[in-house]
Amino acid sequence: MPLSLILAAVLPSLVLVGYILFKDREYPEPPRYLLKAFVFGMLSTVFSLFFSGPLMALGAYSAEPVTVMDHFRVALFGAALPEELAKLLLLMLLLRHNPYFDEYFDGIVYAVLIGMGFAFVENIGYLAQAGAYWMNAGIMRGVISVPGHYAFAVLMGYFYSLAAFSSGRRGFYKAMALVAPVLAHMAFDWVLMATSAVSEGTATLLAVVFLLGFIRLQKIARKSIARHLS
Repeated sequence: MPLSLILAAVLPSLVLVGYILFKDREYPEPPRYLLKAFVFGMLSTVFSLFFSGPLMALGAYSAEPVTVMDHFRVALFGAALPEELAKLLLLMLLLRHNPYFDEYFDGIVYAVLIGMGFAFVENIGYLAQAGAYWMNAGIMRGVISVPGHYAFAVLMGYFYSLAAFSSGRRGFYKAMALVAPVLAHMAFDWVLMATSAVSEGTATLLAVVFLLGFIRLQKIARKSIARHLS
């Protein structure tokens, strides 16, 4: 595998990792825990298969979607739910006995490291499959897919910290640590996937909807970070 392909796969993740660590520069987390979080994120790509595989076997989604609803089921049961569930379970495992998880922003930091570890491995797979067009795929994923995983992770970490440190509504926040990133991830994937199952005009409309939703998602992520830093 070319070194340039690996660099193209990891660079977007590292940029966003650097950004979140810069935000956490006043009370930084120990490097060993940050590295462990990134490795956990890489492992979550395999862990998610333990959920997506059985869901496919049960008929929750098809590997060959045709209709818009087929793509909805793939987006939810083939991607969003198994991937975000795997990330959340590993985040819980990482933070269960972590003495440095002691402030609201820490949840976002660790969730983002896990999310970027996942995105790194996923990127390598997609770029390797793209063959001679790996650079085009790397650019598209670098500006869309990786920031998407970053925003999903911010949502997960935001609610996870609320569940850990808030005095009330802990059950709600625990649920939202999974529900919020799953819904965002599902909508993100579904709109993109659905463009292949509709007319050209509708696909153009969906592309506009996706762009507006993507911008909104990034704004929500920034506001979530600002709230936990304040």
